[in-house]
Amino acid sequence: MSFTRKVVRWFCIGAHRSKVPTGLMPLTDIKSAVVYVDATEAYCEPFKLRLKDFFGKKGIDLRIIGEFDKDLRTDSDFFLALNPKPCINERYAATCSTARFKAGRHQIKRDVYDLVVADAADSEPLPMKEAFDAMEKMLTNIK
Repeated sequence: MSFTRKVVRWFCIGAHRSKVPTGLMPLTDIKSAVVYVDATEAYCEPFKLRLKDFFGKKGIDLRIIGEFDKDLRTDSDFFLALNPKPCINERYAATCSTARFKAGRHQIKRDVYDLVVADAADSEPLPMKEAFDAMEKMLTNIK
């Protein structure tokens, strides 16, 4: 990627950065959620059904986005990034989201996420469904 392209991308992230204060929230206070997934994973479609089921049972409106979506600026109460590898589109979506609670698998510069579930340093990245299992346990324990 060229230096100019990198500068333009980082400028856009800085210009659209959300100013909404964030922090941990219990699931009972969340009314809408956006989940960023890696749509190229082979098991992504069944996993999307699992996400819809989990959030639907809690009465939370869900929107699932991915790398190829055109509109990455979102407005919701909760933002969750499950992408195993960080990419510029995920960084943009997380940084610009007006969500009051943000969670992800790896911290982004300027501490964008309030809750991070990281993979072990010496292993391959976990699949999204395994990372969500760990995230689900943590989310249900927040009171």
